[in-house]
Amino acid sequence: MEVTYSAGNEELLFSEASPSVYIVFGEEDLLKQEVERAIIRRYVSSEFVDFDLETLNADAVSADSILSATSQAPFGSDRRVVVVHGMDQWRDRAHQSDADRLAAGINNIPESSCLILVVDAEEDEARRKTSVTAKLDAAVRQIGTLVACRGLKGEALADWIRARLQSEGRRIEREAVDLLIANVGSEMRSLDQEIFKLVNFVDPAHSVTTADVTTVVAIQAEDVMFQCVEAISRKQTDRALLLLHELHRHDPKPQAVAGRLLALLLRQFRLMWQAKHLSSMGIPARDIKFIGDEVAADLPAENSITQIAFKAGSLYSIVGQYSTGELSRAFDTLLLCDLANKGGVTQEDAQFSGDPASNLQLLVLQLTCAN
Repeated sequence: MEVTYSAGNEELLFSEASPSVYIVFGEEDLLKQEVERAIIRRYVSSEFVDFDLETLNADAVSADSILSATSQAPFGSDRRVVVVHGMDQWRDRAHQSDADRLAAGINNIPESSCLILVVDAEEDEARRKTSVTAKLDAAVRQIGTLVACRGLKGEALADWIRARLQSEGRRIEREAVDLLIANVGSEMRSLDQEIFKLVNFVDPAHSVTTADVTTVVAIQAEDVMFQCVEAISRKQTDRALLLLHELHRHDPKPQAVAGRLLALLLRQFRLMWQAKHLSSMGIPARDIKFIGDEVAADLPAENSITQIAFKAGSLYSIVGQYSTGELSRAFDTLLLCDLANKGGVTQEDAQFSGDPASNLQLLVLQLTCAN
């Protein structure tokens, strides 16, 4: 038998007469955890978990050792449950014989035991035609249950978010649900982490709003990068440091974060310099796209403000916080930080070090706290 599991629908797992074997597979690892816990709760007494629940990893066991674990009688529970994680590793040819032996032996698993084979999601999981191997899938389908944990989309995903918050005694506005999905994506584990933050941030007496999501929720890495650049250029120190921390969470390689962030900051400050120059000439933001050839000749050929005239108003509002001297010093600071990250630290400029992560924090402080 094969079923598609949806959040909270635990009875679906037990619709047939007490399966002895489950394969739990699909794109959504969070749903797999829910399935695993539901089966364990059904069969293993909380007082005898240490005796009647055994967890194994597929890369460290053979088919024979798995079957041997299921042959033991439960000590004080309805069933002895054996969970094997990482069964996706048995898709490789190197484990083909083990998969075949397990397929041949699962008919002998006693009714007093239950075997749960958990398949971790791979990149092409949604397109796979088998959960582990064709032979093992067929054997389990005949005497047990294949449980597909598919990724939720559209209204089903929105319903899950609402139900998840409701389980914590919270409510959420529809617009906030849409923004949460837009910022985080449809991966349920990531959504669950952000829901945990919202639960701890929002007063239980109030519904979660779009403002709460904007304040609390992590967003896609590329959006975080651009928001960090914006916060730095607007001298929003606290917000810039928070976004910088979020960037490191998305990418644990400080050098990679530094390279991308410095490139975008240099582009932003070049645009700000142009905005400052045009503003000093009395050219309003709305006329940027109509400036004459003589004025345009003073602007760079690449990354010219005229190419993004729609952002001129925002750039004009930002550069009102800067003097020409501050903008000039900002370029020097960006250059020194970049040199330090590449190993060019000098004794004359020891404030930057060879640690890109520390350098970025110092950069934020120097750019946002400048007078």
